Amino acid sequence: MRQLKGKIIRGIGGFYYVEPDGSTSLLECRARGALRHQKIKPMVGDLVEITEEKGGFALEKILPRKNTFVRPPVANVDVALIVFAATNPEPDLLLLDKLLIASELKEVTPVIVLTKKDLAEDEALERITAIYAKTPYKLITITTDSDVGIDEIEACIAHKTAFLAGPSGVGKSTLANRLCIQGAMETGALSQKLNRGRHTTRHVELLPLRAGGFLLDTPGFSSLKLDEEITAEALHYYFPEFEQGGCKFNTCLHDSEPQCAVKAQVAAGTVAALRYEHYIHLLHELKNKRSVY
Repeated sequence: MRQLKGKIIRGIGGFYYVEPDGSTSLLECRARGALRHQKIKPMVGDLVEITEEKGGFALEKILPRKNTFVRPPVANVDVALIVFAATNPEPDLLLLDKLLIASELKEVTPVIVLTKKDLAEDEALERITAIYAKTPYKLITITTDSDVGIDEIEACIAHKTAFLAGPSGVGKSTLANRLCIQGAMETGALSQKLNRGRHTTRHVELLPLRAGGFLLDTPGFSSLKLDEEITAEALHYYFPEFEQGGCKFNTCLHDSEPQCAVKAQVAAGTVAALRYEHYIHLLHELKNKRSVY
């Protein structure tokens, strides 16, 4: 029997379509009964071992996962392209910061993409870029009708698995069409999927990127609730520009405590005041155990 390793690209009706290592062809597989008995359900994005046998291929083993998402059910995501418009609609930077935290929680590298650069006032654009310049996060600006910045995005996602996250109306489907191999999706289908308030597609699929790798055709944080994933005491770890261990008290939450190193950073301008305001807002919500996303 021939054994192969590969990645699940698509799953429909109990069949899994695997792209073997070193190939672009898809092999249709059924999961072994042993996986079902162990209650292990294969997911799109899984790295797997398959066996060729009479009549087709069988999915034998799922290799260890880097991360998983429940809705949609996908595994092994590397990069989140967090897409917001610089204007029209005005960017909700609190939501942006929540998505950055969600990325950190799932061990996904976030890349901030600001669309509609050409439509935004210079002052507004500079304000946003100045806020995130104080963080380690990469921020890329792109225009409505130009490929400027696309190469920079492709360098971040080449040969990786990525998805798009962000509100409706910011140009996610347009960006996806720029990044994916031509003909990888039906015209308009991805646009409808990306802009639905609730995602109800029949299946999840990885779309091939021009730069190599894959783009998920579906949002990635549709059901994540931060208050179920993180505690108030741990929140400051997800603001990577905050100084760790410099406060007078080891238990400092950087709120009302005296001699706080993070508040000193804000006063000195090395931490953006708005990021700190968002941290305090989320901290109080976590303390009250309310859902913040």
